[in-house]
Amino acid sequence: MTDIKNFRRLNTPLGGITPELTSFLEKLYCDYQPLNDGTVAQNIPELAKANPDWFGICAVDVDGKVYDIGHTVQDFSILSISKPFVYGLALEDWGKDYVLERIGVEPTGEPFNSIMEPEEIFRRHYNPMVNAGAIVTTSLIKGADATQRQNRLLEMFRRYIGRDVSIDLGVCNSKQTYDHLNRAIAYMMLNFGLIKGNIDDILNLYFQQCSLTINCHDLAVMAATLANKGVNPMTKEQAIDKKYVKNILSIMYTCGLYEFSGQWAYKVGLPAKSGLSGAIIGVVPNQMGIAVFSPPLDERKKSWRGVKVFEAHSERFKLHIFTTDNEEISSPKQQKVCFTNSSNPKIPIHLNKKIQLSLPSKPLRKFLQELYCKYLPLKDGEVYVSEPGLVKINPDWFAICIATVDGEVYCVGDCEESFLIQSISKVFAYGLALEDEGRDDVLTKVDVEPTGDAYNSIIKVESKSKRPYNSMVNTGAIATTSLIEGVGPGHKLNRILEMYRRYIGHRVFVDTPILVSEQNNGDRNWAISYLLRNFGMISGDISQTLNLYLQQCSVIINCNDLALMGATLANNGINPKTKERAISSKFVKDLLSVMYTCGMYDFAGEWVYKVGFPAKSGVGGGIIGVVPNQMGIAVFSPPLDSRGNSVRGIKVCEELSRILGLHIFANGKENNE
Repeated sequence: MTDIKNFRRLNTPLGGITPELTSFLEKLYCDYQPLNDGTVAQNIPELAKANPDWFGICAVDVDGKVYDIGHTVQDFSILSISKPFVYGLALEDWGKDYVLERIGVEPTGEPFNSIMEPEEIFRRHYNPMVNAGAIVTTSLIKGADATQRQNRLLEMFRRYIGRDVSIDLGVCNSKQTYDHLNRAIAYMMLNFGLIKGNIDDILNLYFQQCSLTINCHDLAVMAATLANKGVNPMTKEQAIDKKYVKNILSIMYTCGLYEFSGQWAYKVGLPAKSGLSGAIIGVVPNQMGIAVFSPPLDERKKSWRGVKVFEAHSERFKLHIFTTDNEEISSPKQQKVCFTNSSNPKIPIHLNKKIQLSLPSKPLRKFLQELYCKYLPLKDGEVYVSEPGLVKINPDWFAICIATVDGEVYCVGDCEESFLIQSISKVFAYGLALEDEGRDDVLTKVDVEPTGDAYNSIIKVESKSKRPYNSMVNTGAIATTSLIEGVGPGHKLNRILEMYRRYIGHRVFVDTPILVSEQNNGDRNWAISYLLRNFGMISGDISQTLNLYLQQCSVIINCNDLALMGATLANNGINPKTKERAISSKFVKDLLSVMYTCGMYDFAGEWVYKVGFPAKSGVGGGIIGVVPNQMGIAVFSPPLDSRGNSVRGIKVCEELSRILGLHIFANGKENNE
């Protein structure tokens, strides 16, 4: 029998946590209350009046139990924390597909109030958590007139909180009078045809939703409602259709903290949203909602105490969504979900708590064969070649492979056909750099923020921090490769090849003709390397670093290999076939976090939204996916879309996620959505 293990960290009962929760919150309050870091927001007169000593922490579990300390009933304005909830109402009004046509889901890597270049707007590189996207979201709320739309918003918040809420007219009037930036954003959206209707009505409604008076306890209940599949745990009222909860949590995870979203996903690993009032909400799916209120903000306009509390809370109770099974946890593991190798095995499926397996039973290999036959005729996309005529690539090559953490492998199609690992190598090189240098040192050279840009973009390195945004784009990958230790180029390459061997279970080799081609045609990567050298992000011999990077990308693998590499990460770093450890368990969470938020470049947000498990693509036509504690998924098909991702690979992964319920925030299967 083969076991498909459950997502421990989404399904853990609270029993092991709650006895300690009150005392832990008290400790956090005592530790952080005396500190005076941060500055109270000054852009709205009412916010500037806030007492910097206000500090409240509240947790509400899905059973309605409340754990709080400090100023948890102190009133303040909800501001940007309103955005995910209004987005949910827009989804209910119009449906997911309609909303996606008008509002993107890609992280921007920019502050909340950024006005992006016109071409960025046209590419929909904004999301409902930044002001530009939030204003578009508000414009979608249905109603016969302004009053009805306002009443619908107030009623929605009542369902989440469990009581009537009111608008702070002082805050609202201040925003209407002085918020010229949002007015400029609104007119830009109107100029590009992204919103319709009366600008003043839309802006007034947006200012009203941001001016709602709430408290820390209210926010914790709202977060707990999302944790409880949209049902308010206090009133038992359905606040939002449960099928849209996944969408809200996905957006919160990738975009909820703006240009700090990547760091948050890396360190805290929970869906969250912040506001200038000094509040942060976080959602632990199926467990609890957490809210912190403290007005002093850090340089990124996040509650200073709030960030510290969430980091400590996540670490103490292992709440990060990619916390591995063998890490010390406070709660017992869930029972496994199984499928058999009998003549009529069940399809493996991720089950959340209380969700019953109801998919028709069929052999897994047959299911994969059906996907293969469905998408083989798809002819969209173009193949990538570094030099025309150097290698023959058949656009009809197509393979799907699943490797479980128990070592079972299910493949259909051209699973033994060789291809180049290309950018998929970035994940594994990053892991080796973490083992060599440690997390803190690597973070000084390579950040973990999504860019919203193409894989080979250099814009944000030059214009902002001088540090590459993440290790999945070329700038960050080259910097990562420079951190790999070794006595000379040959030793470093052998260490990389040996690393691949541990993940796959056999030796791999560099395709020398392709490598030479990439060396001769890699002017952009040379430019990136010298730019990084100029900013002090890499040192030493530039040619050796770049050559090593190109070598790691030119390794030959097949779809079966790729699935085993994914399964090794799913299995907490242990190859499920050889039982050899490929990477230290303490760094697996880091790899999965960066894959989840950055692995698909300028498609990363949409991938999280629709597919929802960590993944990485390469221009060789491969996509690797990781379902933690369960399986690795690999798809190989050379034709690529405009973003450099396999066309068939995207389609297969979307369907696997939907049918098998593999999205991190899914509530089981979604056949009927």
